[in-house]
Amino acid sequence: MDYYVSSKVEQRGVLAGMLLGVAKKDQNNFFIQHSIAKQDYLIFKKGVLEAITRKPVQMRDREMKRGYSQIQIQPKLIPLIRVMVQRIYHQGQKVITRQFLDYLTPQGIAIWFLDKGSKSFKKKDGKIHALEVTLNTNISKEENELIIAYFSETWGLQWGLQAGKQGYSLRMGTKAGKQLFDFLLPYVPMFMLYKIESSYDSNDHHLPAQINAHGEGIVQRVRKLTQI
Repeated sequence: MDYYVSSKVEQRGVLAGMLLGVAKKDQNNFFIQHSIAKQDYLIFKKGVLEAITRKPVQMRDREMKRGYSQIQIQPKLIPLIRVMVQRIYHQGQKVITRQFLDYLTPQGIAIWFLDKGSKSFKKKDGKIHALEVTLNTNISKEENELIIAYFSETWGLQWGLQAGKQGYSLRMGTKAGKQLFDFLLPYVPMFMLYKIESSYDSNDHHLPAQINAHGEGIVQRVRKLTQI
């Protein structure tokens, strides 16, 4: 599977990952915003959405209330996007169901993690001794339990539940985290590899160019078109 999203299964999978990530509802459509620091990642998403909709996606600068800038994209509304938005939003709120999770593909899971995932390194006696990986879902316990079951039953990936101030999230330790990173590796653009490096002071992933070329290629094509 690749990010050229030639089939409806791939298209639904990627859209599901975006909607589970930082995408926000706008009537029957959605939009995505990132900081200028993540411009390449947004350009990557722009290219993927253009491949799905077969229509150009505009990038807009947005001045936020706190005085910083973000860049926003919004795909052209097509029937598939309308359906996917309707299936995750209920009365204006995202509601996670097993049916919606089953739309995910590895590409969609990668986008979800790049949007909402994080990692940290645990120290003992001044030395790194463990990796902790978090999927910052910040939703109800019941919805997180659906996600745990989905990953375990579908992909053999084991998340644990973690309570926080804004709700429940998911976490993994070193062994499961490295398994997740290996699973995501073929679907992560090179400029986002720092998100799945499991070593504190070195790059673990030295990819053959052909494995990750689709992500870099999308960014380069879109940069030429938008003259960024």
